[in-house]
Order: sequence, then C-alpha cells, then structure tokens
Amino acid sequence: MPPPFTFVRKTLQIWLFAALLFAAGLALFTRFNGFPFYYHPDEPVKVAQIQTQNWNFNHPMLMLSTARLAVCVTGNIGNPQHVVEVGRWVSAGFAAASVALLAALVWIVGGRFAGIAAGLLLLTNHQLFELSHYFKEDTALLFGISAWFLGLALYTKRPHWTTAALVGAGAALAVSGKYIGVFAPLLSLWFIPLYARQGRRSAWTAAFLGTFAVIFALVNLPLLLQLTAFESSFHREIGLVVNGQGGMTRSVPHTVYLSAFRDNVHFTLAIFIALALWGAWQNRRERSPLDWLLLLLPIAYLALLSFTPKTHDRYFLPATALFLCAAALGMKQLRAHPSGEKAASALVALAILLQSVGFPRHDLLSYYRAFQTDDRAELAAWLNAQHPTAVLAQDSRTLLPTRERKKLLPYQPVLQAQILDEPLSKIADLATLRVEGVTLVALCQDDFGCYNLKSLRPQRGNEEAYRKTGAFYRALREGRSPLWERARGLVTYLHPGLMVYDLPASD
Repeated sequence: MPPPFTFVRKTLQIWLFAALLFAAGLALFTRFNGFPFYYHPDEPVKVAQIQTQNWNFNHPMLMLSTARLAVCVTGNIGNPQHVVEVGRWVSAGFAAASVALLAALVWIVGGRFAGIAAGLLLLTNHQLFELSHYFKEDTALLFGISAWFLGLALYTKRPHWTTAALVGAGAALAVSGKYIGVFAPLLSLWFIPLYARQGRRSAWTAAFLGTFAVIFALVNLPLLLQLTAFESSFHREIGLVVNGQGGMTRSVPHTVYLSAFRDNVHFTLAIFIALALWGAWQNRRERSPLDWLLLLLPIAYLALLSFTPKTHDRYFLPATALFLCAAALGMKQLRAHPSGEKAASALVALAILLQSVGFPRHDLLSYYRAFQTDDRAELAAWLNAQHPTAVLAQDSRTLLPTRERKKLLPYQPVLQAQILDEPLSKIADLATLRVEGVTLVALCQDDFGCYNLKSLRPQRGNEEAYRKTGAFYRALREGRSPLWERARGLVTYLHPGLMVYDLPASD
C-alpha cells in the first residue's frame, strides 16, 4: 500500500483529470442537439412518457427517471421540443460521465499513461459523440457499466464493505440503464466473495446486495409499482431480441457487429487491443480477474449480440468504449518497453488524430459537421420553391407534414404542396397513386432500404406483402433519375437518404 500522501496525491490527479474530461465531454456532446424531436422515431414516445408519467417500461428507468427530474427542474414540460432537448442533455451527461469514469478505471488498473490515453480516445470517439445527441438509453447503459467497473476496481484494490456497496450501486445503475446490464450483478456475486476477507464474505455481500436493492428501487420505483405492465413489456422486448422487429428477421449468428467494430474502432487501435491481450496472456499469472474482465467483456459482448436478429449499431456502444480502454492498456504495454516511451506517446497522438479527422466517413469531425445540416428542412424548402402545387405521397420516415400528424404541425415546416396521409409502403400500388392525383413521390431509404438488403428476410406470414412492396419500390425507381436527392449520411436521423421522383407514366 502506498504512503498516505502519495495515495492522496494520486487520487487527486485521477479525479481532477476525470472532472476535466467530464466538462470537456459535456461541452462537446451537447453541440447541435436542437434538431426536431420527431426525427428520431423513439423520442416522441419518450417525450410523452415524461409528460404524462404513463410509462411503457420497454426499457429500464434510469434514463427516463433522470430526464423527468431534469425537466421538472427546468420547467416547460408541455413543450415536446424542450423536453427532448433536456433529455438529450441527460444523454450527453451520461456519456461525459462514462468517459470520466472509464478513464479513472483505466488509470487505476493500468497507470496514469493508460488512463490519460483512454480518456482522450473515448472523448474523441465518434460513436459516443453521436449517441450522446439522442434521447435514448444507450449512454445510460454505458454510464451504469462504467460506474460498476469503477466500483469493482476500487473494491479489488481496497476490499471493504464500503467499496462493496459501491459495486452494488454501479450494478444497480447498469441494470437500470438497460436489461442486458443484468450481467453486472451476476458477476459481482462472484467478485465480492472472491476478494472478501476471511469471515467478512457474508457481511460484504450483504452490503453489496443492500445497496443494489436500494439504488435499483429508487431509480425504478414506477416499474416496481406497476409490475403487471412491466412484465408485459419485458416479454415484448424479449420477443424482439429473439425474433427481430418490423416484420423482419435475420439468420444468427451474423457478422453485423464485426462491421460495427470496424466502423467504430479505428483499425490502428485493433493492433493495441491485440497487444493488450497478448501482454495479458504472457503475464497471465500476474493478472487479476478484473484485468481479464476488462479485456474479455467487450469480446463476449460482441459475440452475444451476434446471436440476436435485432441489430443496430448503437447496441455496440459498451463494447466500443471497452475496446478503447483495452487499446489504451495496449499502448501502455508498448510504453513499458525500454525504447517504447516516445513511440507510445506518438502513437496515442496519432490514434486520437485519426479518430478525430482521419477515419474515412467515421471520424469525429465528419459527425460534428453532419449534425449541422438538415436534409428534411432542405427538402421542404425545395418543394415550396419548385413544386408548390404538387400532390405528394411519401414514405413514413420522410416526415413531411400531413393532416394526420396534427400534434406535430406546430413543429413542422409549412408546406404549400398537398401531402397524402397514407404512407407509400401502405399504398404500394401505382394505380392507386394515380387515382389520388399524386404527381410526386418522396422516398426515404430508412423505409425502402430494407427491400434491398440480402441479409434481411420477412418473418413468416409477411412474405407476400414483402414481395409486393419491394416490386412497387423497384417500379418507382428503376431506370429513372430523381428530381431531388440527398444521400444517406452518417447521422441518419438528419440525413436518412431522401429522394423525390415524379410518378411513372401509366403503361
């Protein structure tokens, strides 16, 4: 154990750096987060829950409970745009806190160089930056996992009932961030007795369980008071994980999350991840269970996700963050070499530079720029200028204003063109469009794109509808050029892939 003064000095260094990271992360992650609340399909539902407290329990309550508290403090709960922006600030706060806590974790486990490298790698990662801009639970889950990991690090360094309680608090936050966080309390029940002093196992396990129960109850009180509604929602979520969603599924295991690794972790960092794993194996007798957990959990997480047909890049966020921590530990391995100190420092700087500006289509700067433009606003302006008298049919995710979306009209652009209420995928018939007098169709890749993916297939019973709708979209597009187009971009809620065609002439 280090002398008291040395321990205090190192502790102050760690938490000062963590505080600086949190402040920098919050400033960065809240940039350009004022885009319309209805662009993200899940955000209006969460806004309604915040306003009414009519919870659907499709996800644990950490994000919603925190956002509800923040909205009540700031006021104006009746304005959905204000509510969603407060919710996005909460997401950004969770992301910034995750960066700070994981950097502190790596500093404790691997030393100052590794901790600083981890913090800077996390701060400049584009996936963290993007997901901090949405009122979604992904950063809340990462925050819970980060708090749990840090609690484990403090407990394994200084086993005591107080640090066991910290592990319990972190585990409760992980489960309250998203149901997949249940691995945290399960693994904790192995870690706590493993490091407990003789005769203290029961007491320290009780401290862990008691704190877990209290924190979980405080965060999830609405869920505990409505267990029947929660049970129904939980079974729904399990069904989506097992069977897929939106009438679509895919074979398992699949390689979607290997692509997520490629897109979110720069290939140069894979070298350092491999170096960290190799170094751990070379010195395996000296490695603690926490060392192995930190290195192997993201790999296990990737493998687990590969066995569900419900896929999305955002689900990979915890693995991305932990892989970056592993890369920082690999950089520390290189620095430990007699001639590697300057090389390691230079490579850290290079990795951060590549993440920021040199990762083709997946660097921080590209995402920073993408949040500054809005393709739907440009489409509305083009229609008003070029086709004010058009009759237009659209995909559901094109999101031009219709009479059916009365609650959204105060927050949508004013259009002179007439917009059909029924979405294109529901009509799926050219003759019907002609009868309705449609002159233009506005397509969104978020809607028609699934009919072009070989990796997706319709669920049983949806084959005929899938075939018909796919043929309809091909008839609209094949051999024809769009009148207006914006390609699908990195931030798909602002750049979903929009195009406008005139209606094909009848045969």
